[in-house]
Amino acid sequence: MTSRDRCSTFGPMEVDLLHSIFEQILEERGVDSSGEKANEIAARLISVYQSGVRDVEMLKKLCIRPKD
Repeated sequence: MTSRDRCSTFGPMEVDLLHSIFEQILEERGVDSSGEKANEIAARLISVYQSGVRDVEMLKKLCIRPKD
């Protein structure tokens, strides 16, 4: 993992990717984007991405808790 991967900022392409994945998760789970559950999902998604995971399906899987 490069220092760029551990950086706390994201480039435009990364923001677009994370936003797209986030929207997919919310739609698949029927979660309101303005609710606390959406905030939790977003935080987990960013954390998993920052840990080095780049595969879209793995990102989705790892940021969802069974109760979500």
